[in-house]
Amino acid sequence: MNLLQVENLSLDRRNRSLIKQLCLQIEAGQCWVVLGRNGSGKSSLLRTLAGIATPDSGAVLLNGDSLEQLPPRTRAKRIGLVFQHSQAGFHSTTLDMALSGGFAHHAGWGFENDKEIAQALWALHSVGLQDLAEQSLESLSGGELRRAEIARLLVQSPTLAMLDEPLNHLDLSQQVMAISLLTRQFCSHEHALMLVLHDVNLARRVASHLLLLKGDGDWLAGAADELGDAQTLGRFLGYPLRSSKTQQGEVLEVDYRNAGLP
Repeated sequence: MNLLQVENLSLDRRNRSLIKQLCLQIEAGQCWVVLGRNGSGKSSLLRTLAGIATPDSGAVLLNGDSLEQLPPRTRAKRIGLVFQHSQAGFHSTTLDMALSGGFAHHAGWGFENDKEIAQALWALHSVGLQDLAEQSLESLSGGELRRAEIARLLVQSPTLAMLDEPLNHLDLSQQVMAISLLTRQFCSHEHALMLVLHDVNLARRVASHLLLLKGDGDWLAGAADELGDAQTLGRFLGYPLRSSKTQQGEVLEVDYRNAGLP
């Protein structure tokens, strides 16, 4: 099932072409990982695909419908975005933030029924925040706030979930939990997942497809097993990589000698 289609999309920022005529199709069940150097347009692209920013040219279609013509509630059912930098917004407690993910599914604010509250509590439990449901967002750590945002996305349950650097502020165990949870929930026959990551080995492990951005308009999109080699990734990330064999399989590492380091 085709969830999102990008047609000849171009993004320019500060008189510089970031992405030229991107063509992309995301199907249900897929996990896309976006990789690229800082400033290559990763965050700008996700904001554009979510309808927050406008492309300089091209079109974004959700289930065949023009993104910009969809009502906000319909759009929220189909696409959800967790930003790179955590935002508490106007919510007062952790539970309030989780409940706000239900915007697409009910008519009002502040009148959640027992089922909706149970859904929000389940989401908080899924990210390990069940004991902080009534705690003020201002008192949360950066990692706790990030997990609260993921809980809100679980309640929203969009057909396409997009997260910009979702592992920010998370320790190693929380990173594993978050990635496992997100792939279970959104890589299904009805949903798809798009992540911006910096860890190339994690990207190669979880992605079915990769989108590589160079920041000068150049891009590559396709199956992860076709684009996830050291030479291709090194060219787009701007530093040489080499492949090493381990007991757990092939991993990529920085070729420090060719990068000019001892």
